[in-house]
Amino acid sequence: MDKIFNGKIIWITGGSRGIGASIALRFADTNATIALSARTEKSFIGLKKELANSKNVFFFPCDVSNQDEVSETQKNINKKLGKIDILINNAGVAKFKSFDELSVEDYHSMINTNLFGTFITSKTVLPSMIKRKKGIILNIISVAAEKTFKGSSLYSASKAGVLAMSRSMREDLREKGIKVVDILPGATETELWSGNSRKKYGHRMMQPENLGEIIFNILKNSLSDNFMIEEVVVRPQLGDLS
Repeated sequence: MDKIFNGKIIWITGGSRGIGASIALRFADTNATIALSARTEKSFIGLKKELANSKNVFFFPCDVSNQDEVSETQKNINKKLGKIDILINNAGVAKFKSFDELSVEDYHSMINTNLFGTFITSKTVLPSMIKRKKGIILNIISVAAEKTFKGSSLYSASKAGVLAMSRSMREDLREKGIKVVDILPGATETELWSGNSRKKYGHRMMQPENLGEIIFNILKNSLSDNFMIEEVVVRPQLGDLS
């Protein structure tokens, strides 16, 4: 068992599948304590089976677009596990449509989950981190925050908002002992993509396990007090999908 994380409490949002689940599986064999959240208890069924022998992983249903649920979840984690040392903002939704086909519901879904969710979870954990003058907030964003893709206007807007917010957060918080890390992944084979897209492009996409390993190593190296990993861009070997 990797002991470098020394009992740290890690909260992973969007933790029931895809990249979030891969991060949880990678950390399950460490001495960290993992708090996983996703919208519903039901969404954890498959992952609970995979982690049946892991005594350091705990499940907390939470919709990050709901401020009350985020606040309650943070309180429950603190009460059951302890103060949160690392927050991994992974929860996200996407609808890839031409701009003229997007609805107001699509807007609220993506902005509320991707942007507001990152804002409110970060705000919730910060008071304790600032008091201790230590903590890491890692935001999993997307290369779509900086690069234009057809059918991605609202998704890109939400992720560009997260990236701009996160960059400013880093400057606001660095002197308070808090590290803010941005991960910008390219296409990764998760349920964010439609079945048709995964069938067509899956051979070109990164796998969630690739991101789980990268994030594990970034956090492992971020435990040092004297430097900060600020932004990491990770793309498939063959580049972005056209």
